[in-house]
Amino acid sequence: MITNILAAIFVLGLLVFVHELGHFMAAKRVGIKVERFSLGFPPKMIGKTVGDTEYCISWVPLGGYVKMAGEHPDSDEVRGEPWEFHSKPLWARAFVIAAGPAMNVLLAFLVLWGLLCFVGIASIDTTAIGKVAPQSPFAKAGLAVGDRIDAINRTPVKTWEDVVERFAAENISQFHVRFTRAGAESTTVIDFRTTTSPQERFAGLMYFMDTTINVVNPGSPAAAAGLQVGDRITSVDGQPISQWTDMVDIIRKKPGQVLTITWARSDQPYQAQVTTEVMREVNAKGDMENIGRIGVGKEYYRSKPVGVFRAFGLAGLQTAGVIGKMISFVKQLVSRDVSAKLIGGPIFIAQVAGDTARRGVESLFNFIAFLSINLAILNILPIPALDGGQLLILAVEGLIRRPLTLRQRMVWQQIGMAILALIMAFVIVNDVSRLLR
Repeated sequence: MITNILAAIFVLGLLVFVHELGHFMAAKRVGIKVERFSLGFPPKMIGKTVGDTEYCISWVPLGGYVKMAGEHPDSDEVRGEPWEFHSKPLWARAFVIAAGPAMNVLLAFLVLWGLLCFVGIASIDTTAIGKVAPQSPFAKAGLAVGDRIDAINRTPVKTWEDVVERFAAENISQFHVRFTRAGAESTTVIDFRTTTSPQERFAGLMYFMDTTINVVNPGSPAAAAGLQVGDRITSVDGQPISQWTDMVDIIRKKPGQVLTITWARSDQPYQAQVTTEVMREVNAKGDMENIGRIGVGKEYYRSKPVGVFRAFGLAGLQTAGVIGKMISFVKQLVSRDVSAKLIGGPIFIAQVAGDTARRGVESLFNFIAFLSINLAILNILPIPALDGGQLLILAVEGLIRRPLTLRQRMVWQQIGMAILALIMAFVIVNDVSRLLR
């Protein structure tokens, strides 16, 4: 619980602070007087005025805010001075408003770039095949589970990413593949002329992961049963298994149940009964469900170093990819192709932040990048009281060539606050219902 709270404060505080920093820097750039920049929300803890701006730290550590001169047209403080927000031209106000979401996108890009530079690309350290779909081009070429791909079009491959990159990079429809089966080398030709896009090429192929354990969590059911790093699980409840994903699928479906686990250690068989832990997880429908775990893990990734300049390109592609997925998700919500139960609020964010923090710094910062883009997309939506709603007002004013009346603005803001209140109530109900289910 403490980890969840601290992780949520760090993640949300960083994202909202960066968002407001964007508004702050843009306002300064176009000559708008910023009266206060606060890290945290009131009540104020400490503050110091430098020039025209009071910089302060407030007690509620979930973000921050920027107070600009003349920001609210219904305020008595609006005097029409040249440094006030509403005294600036439309383009300058739009620049200030858009700078917040833009900074969130920039933060995501920089986080992803840093991870690529200092951690590298996580590569799956195998070229062995774990699944071949029937009637797929791979099956028709004679490839089978257990085969190890050695080269594609005479280019050696060492990781699964190499395999994907070779198949996707070539603008051709036939590939010569060299592979090893039972110690003997063979070659075959894979024909992709029936596929319409590079992504479809991999629909029938999956990498192989054996059931050798790399991680045993202290105090877990697996540790209590005597399982150790290096053990190879051979069956679960009498079902023979050879692949890690098959083992995980069986255990996940039996939360809180007693399972008979059989494993091999130095060619010696062992067996024990293990009661699975009951874990909570959000399923594809947005509901919380119980899943089983025994506390073992497999580290089958290795980091592939990425140069500074190549990391810029890859980080840009990753950022664009997440933005595209988020826009698609919003469209699916509107069309009801996905459940609104998938939307999470502060409780859900705290849970995920805590889980990622426990998995390590890399996981936490990947989550920060993902959530930062989420915040940018949310804020740019044309909802009154959000940045997108304010940009919409500026667009309307540009079209009618005059500012909206104070009453029109007040109605717009009241509608916005009502919509935001409904959204917040909905996500909180979602969060609470997940906890109760």
